[in-house]
Amino acid sequence: MSNFQLFLSILNILGALALFLFGMKLMSESLQRISGGRFRAMFSNIASNRFKAIIAGLIATGLIQSSSAVTVMLVSFVNAGLFNLTQALGIMMGANIGTTVTAWLITLFGFRFEFHLILLPLLGLSLPFIFFPGVRSRSFGEFILGFSILFLGLHFMKSSMPGVGADSPLFSMISGIGNQGPLSLLLFAGAGLLVTLLIQSSSATVAMTFVLCHQGYISYESAVAMILGENLGTTVTANMAAIVANRPARRLALGHTLFNLAGIIWAFALFGFLTKITYNAAYSLSVNSTLGASGVCPLGLSIFHTGFNLANTLLLVWFIPAFRRLLEIIMPVKGNEKKSFRLRYFKSRFMAMYEVDILQAREHIYNFGKLTAYMFSLIPEYLTEKREIKFEKIRKKIYKCEEQADELDREITQFITRIAESDLTEANSRRIQAMLKITDDLESIADQCIQMERTIRKKNEARAWFTQEMRDDLFALFELVSQALEIMNENLSKDYRPGILVKATEQELKINELRDKLITSNKTKLDAGEYSYNNAAYYAELLNECEKLADHIININQAIASNTRQ
Repeated sequence: MSNFQLFLSILNILGALALFLFGMKLMSESLQRISGGRFRAMFSNIASNRFKAIIAGLIATGLIQSSSAVTVMLVSFVNAGLFNLTQALGIMMGANIGTTVTAWLITLFGFRFEFHLILLPLLGLSLPFIFFPGVRSRSFGEFILGFSILFLGLHFMKSSMPGVGADSPLFSMISGIGNQGPLSLLLFAGAGLLVTLLIQSSSATVAMTFVLCHQGYISYESAVAMILGENLGTTVTANMAAIVANRPARRLALGHTLFNLAGIIWAFALFGFLTKITYNAAYSLSVNSTLGASGVCPLGLSIFHTGFNLANTLLLVWFIPAFRRLLEIIMPVKGNEKKSFRLRYFKSRFMAMYEVDILQAREHIYNFGKLTAYMFSLIPEYLTEKREIKFEKIRKKIYKCEEQADELDREITQFITRIAESDLTEANSRRIQAMLKITDDLESIADQCIQMERTIRKKNEARAWFTQEMRDDLFALFELVSQALEIMNENLSKDYRPGILVKATEQELKINELRDKLITSNKTKLDAGEYSYNNAAYYAELLNECEKLADHIININQAIASNTRQ
């Protein structure tokens, strides 16, 4: 084979890999749109029970066909405080099992029969659905299309491999690696890890491994070693995402690596036994089925892939608390470390994750809500503080919150706008519209807090002091607004749903009634000469600013309720 022919073969293989990845991306995105709110509900309702978490991780990864995407998502959720480390470790273990679904699809459909014979009929079946009205119909058509393209890529991957022979440079190179004795297994594991690092898709790397083994380029044992390396390589994506995350998220990413590394260590210790038992099981099943002798290697690798991840999970799930403590020892919390409200998004290179993106956006909007509640909680203390140093310290805290609020508003709005550019379901489109409205009102709440800070500062500079009665009345109104913020954040913390307006509306009415009562009382006492003009003016300003802030709170609750129509 000439160098040009070898170069052309490599390009063909890369082209086939591109088709495989594109098909997987199309399947993932369409499945997320078809699943709708069920995907969100599965994660929103996750309990602390580690076994439920494992099941959730398994289902999620089987749904979006990418363990890297799920673990990157988990890093984001732990970073945002949605899950604790124990829950996330359980979901991550389940994701390791769920990622083996792709291997079974490849084994059952890619090697069992000539899939390309039914490729055109499948593509023809997808065409009407793509042109049907409605996102779900189009998504179903795109799922069939992605499924077909994935296996078309697998077909081309098989056919693009040069023939196995003494004159094949590719075969000679791989044979050279395989002739290194016991070191060969480590070299193949390293190759699997390296390729997974490069393309950041363990499913695609596993597909290539299956093809190499099926075509005779590598032995069954070498393919098993490559799969072990690929299992470790898939953890790098989450570690890259966690570089800019907080400490709990970095612990999770490291935990994913250590979990898979521990599995590789015991798997290599029992390597001969594992390869023998999985190959024999595959051989027994193949001779008694339509798979035939040619299907032994793919079936055996699928059995090993699932069996290894399942066994590793069942072995280590009992040690999650100890595992969590180990990670806390490796990455201890620093004494001066503070919780950050900063927003960070982590995206998979190949997988668009609409449902995951919406979950992330919703959680960061909730953090935005908590930030505004904290910012408002500084106002009463700021009003009564007379010590200059302490007063200035509180002022700096308020303005620091304002900077964070502006940054959150900008980043959340940009991110939600990117989601809105996708082909979303009607329900998701409503959620996006609600989120944009909520983000805008949250930023207005922060601006209102700044306005209150300025009013208080001007009052002090003008030496306009409030009476005890004024302060007591203001604090009563502050308390009602704080309760309204609590109700708002409670609604933001849950999946947007109907029936949340009753409590919020009752609180808004209480605020309006008290504000109107105090405004009337203030005017009466000003007319009677009990209050000076300066005192009454600043007092009325704060009352009106509280009421405006409460208006934004009820707007947020209404936006949450507005997108719950299904």
